[in-house]
Amino acid sequence: YDCLIYLAVEKRDQKRFASDISGKTKMCGFYPRALMKKLVDYAPLNNQHRLLLIEAEVASLEGEHDIAIEKYDSAIAAAEVIGFLHEQAIGNERAGDFFLAHGSIKRATRYYGH
Repeated sequence: YDCLIYLAVEKRDQKRFASDISGKTKMCGFYPRALMKKLVDYAPLNNQHRLLLIEAEVASLEGEHDIAIEKYDSAIAAAEVIGFLHEQAIGNERAGDFFLAHGSIKRATRYYGH
């Protein structure tokens, strides 16, 4: 989950400096996705939800809100299917933060409530 930390820092810095996505985040968006795709090939049940969550965070940073929402929901559902409650909770928290940042308190509450 190092990538999620880089992406969270980038979101904070992007708001503060209104900058473009940094090289570190682009690398985070590309490299872990390539690695996660390999891991998904070997063990899809253990890794698919992680890849989807990283893709949701990158889409959110890039302003692709519809894709981000779809990926958050898919990540949460994939974690639920295999019983990874702690990772389902991370997905719900990140989705809730996404909606809260976009002024949708009602939708954020739905994710925070799970």
